[in-house]
Amino acid sequence: MSNEPADDRGARESAADDRRPPVEERYRKVFEHSNDAVMVVDFETESFVDVNPTACELLGYSREELLSMNPEDIHPDDFDRVREEFVSQVRAEGSGFTDDLMCLTKGGDEIPTEISGATLDPARGETATDAEPTRMVAMLRDISGRARNRQRLEEKVERLDRFAGIVSHDLRNPLSIIQGHAELARETGDSKHFDAVEDAAARMEEMLSDLLRLTREGDLVGERTEIDLATIARDVWADCEMDPAILDVESTTTLRADRDRLHELLVNLFENARNHGGSDVTVRVGTLDEEGQRGFYVEDNGTGVPPEDRETVFEWGHTTTGDGTGFGLAIVDEIADAHGWEIGLKESADGGARFEVAGVRTSE
Repeated sequence: MSNEPADDRGARESAADDRRPPVEERYRKVFEHSNDAVMVVDFETESFVDVNPTACELLGYSREELLSMNPEDIHPDDFDRVREEFVSQVRAEGSGFTDDLMCLTKGGDEIPTEISGATLDPARGETATDAEPTRMVAMLRDISGRARNRQRLEEKVERLDRFAGIVSHDLRNPLSIIQGHAELARETGDSKHFDAVEDAAARMEEMLSDLLRLTREGDLVGERTEIDLATIARDVWADCEMDPAILDVESTTTLRADRDRLHELLVNLFENARNHGGSDVTVRVGTLDEEGQRGFYVEDNGTGVPPEDRETVFEWGHTTTGDGTGFGLAIVDEIADAHGWEIGLKESADGGARFEVAGVRTSE
């Protein structure tokens, strides 16, 4: 407890108060040096009364330019919503917040922001009838980094969902092979069917390992190696057990691709041909070299695809069969895109479907 006389202590505190800057001056320094954009807005005229330097820097305008503008000028697309949801909340409750405001800079760039606001006390000298606050202070914060992180996270989740869809869809083929040969082994007792079961099970294990790698690394396409088109086409054909359908490899080249993903791409194109062309469909595989666009094609002599449907067959969920998932050709498009290839659909010489994959790097 201090033994200092009360009069002396009071005099000293009074002197200290005299040395302190006025309250308005302290708030003015906070206003001017804040890292957030701070703007004073008049409720009735919906115009800016004051803005701080950070607001000018964020939006690209001078102070004089901003003071001649209205809030609608910097967020034209969100103005009505902000007025109804944010400003009305500030007026009714004294404060408000929203993290969904897109601001437009002088240069035309869009900046995602969050904004908090509060009413300002009436200025001195206002009459009792004018005691209700007529202004608010709004504080804008640039959340571009947060928005980018959120977008990347959403894209990653979407990509992983698609990866899961790809693998779960493509597991159906080896699973059906296992089921078919297990039934034949039970009926005939022939041990050769167990070899096919083991091969299909190994393929499933490989695909599940790929999914684990994809979820960890986030990339659909992994290491690219040199792959002979004819060899991998025949390997995939054997894996799919396409007999009595016929595979005709008309020409070949050496591609640079992720072997597993290229395997899945061909599986889906071959199965698509069988699903729409019947069990005795003929599938032809060959190379493209048109106007410098290297690549390959897979075509069949099935029923083909009507011209009006050729743009939609690669969409997720698009199917023309009752038991289809609509994933097959979407997976083909996804894998091609991940390699930087372009895939298109035309009509084959026999009236069937002809898929052309262009922009492929080859060793030739």
